[in-house]
Amino acid sequence: MDLIARARDTLERIVNAALATVSPDGQPWNSPIFVAWSRSRTIYWSSLRDTVHSQNIATRPDVFLVVFDAASSDQSGHAVYIRATAHELSDEAAVQAALDCLASRKKGKPKPAAEFLGEHPRRVYEAVPETIWTNVVKMENGHYFDERVVVDIQSLRPPASAG
Repeated sequence: MDLIARARDTLERIVNAALATVSPDGQPWNSPIFVAWSRSRTIYWSSLRDTVHSQNIATRPDVFLVVFDAASSDQSGHAVYIRATAHELSDEAAVQAALDCLASRKKGKPKPAAEFLGEHPRRVYEAVPETIWTNVVKMENGHYFDERVVVDIQSLRPPASAG
């Protein structure tokens, strides 16, 4: 399988990501999140608005996500690395579109946008990728290592015939 197809497969198959954020004073924070990918490769998730990563995004929107199969062995591991800009969605239509995408990923019924706006504690977030890499696992002198390769974001979109 070529690199584009492997990266697309990883994004479509794996539902969890590690989200790295940075606090206003420069402290790193990493959080596991359930993600959904739109056809345009925008990334959505929901979180409580008072979590550390949500507060970090409010002041420093630059984020880094890694999507990987944690069950893969070292020599067969594949990952997608994403540098993105994230923000809380506040427009009701945008929130609902993201919730529809998340529900589709869970194969469930979408929650109403109203539960993620106003005084409610949960929010919906969007990350727009700026650069995406995938990895090629190599071996040298009996040791495995990754080499990251930039992937064109547009090439990761599913074919038009795919839902």
